[in-house]
Amino acid sequence: MNIKKKWIVGVLLAFVIMNLSACGGSSKWLGTYGGTSTSGSKIEITINKNGSVIYKKDGKESEGEWTENENSINLDFDGEVSSASEPLIVTLSSDEQSITVESMNSGWNPDHYQRR
Repeated sequence: MNIKKKWIVGVLLAFVIMNLSACGGSSKWLGTYGGTSTSGSKIEITINKNGSVIYKKDGKESEGEWTENENSINLDFDGEVSSASEPLIVTLSSDEQSITVESMNSGWNPDHYQRR
């Protein structure tokens, strides 16, 4: 391969790597979290790469979407989880091993779940 082709390949590789690393900003949220809610229900939340989220409460599954904010994500289930409290607001612990789920509705008690 001549020098010009090597240079072009190098520039293209650098461009691809930079674009892929820019996509990784949301990856810190991805995964499954679970525990017991303040109301005593068994909860499991799975945050997927494609923007979907699954909320399981005592085995009952609800599907929704998540969107990223500056320091949190919003979970929206079209009122299926809680019509009065959605969107749910999720923050991540500094060690990225647990989440806190809250709402703007004062009737929702913050819940804490561990990464699985």
